[in-house]
Amino acid sequence: MKNYLLIIFASLLFLSCADKQDLALFNANKAIAQKAIQSYTSPADFELFKSLIDKNIEHQSPMYGVGIVGYDALLEQANFYMSHFSNVTFVDTLWLPGLHDETFEANGSVRVYGTWKGISNASGKSFSVDSYHHFEIKDNKIIESGDFFDATGMMNAVSPDVEVTELE
Repeated sequence: MKNYLLIIFASLLFLSCADKQDLALFNANKAIAQKAIQSYTSPADFELFKSLIDKNIEHQSPMYGVGIVGYDALLEQANFYMSHFSNVTFVDTLWLPGLHDETFEANGSVRVYGTWKGISNASGKSFSVDSYHHFEIKDNKIIESGDFFDATGMMNAVSPDVEVTELE
């Protein structure tokens, strides 16, 4: 009986080790995605961000009703965030490998959950917004990406206070 248990245990150990996926491509691409995210943190580095983006990128914008945008619109969006906010950090991150839609095996893509924090230059108000981002990378350039967070709510939260005057 002991021998049977030992054989079963050894088989389970072998099978569990055999299921490990090769994450080398994910790790290489993760480093590129991390550079892209870090380029938004203070001090922002627009040129670094721009150098990581493929000219034919398809990017899911977080702005309400905007949808998929290309290179120029993505750079405009990045420049807006980098220029209008200070003391920006990306914290509480969880970096994960992306998965193939059918096989559910790691495909080299990168996804990350985290919380953006910073201060609006216009109002001095701080923000904290949870987000999700994904990156498809080819030849060391980001070819597809997406940002998912409440961009409109964030902008409303940091907008300058409006003075209300009473009519006499």
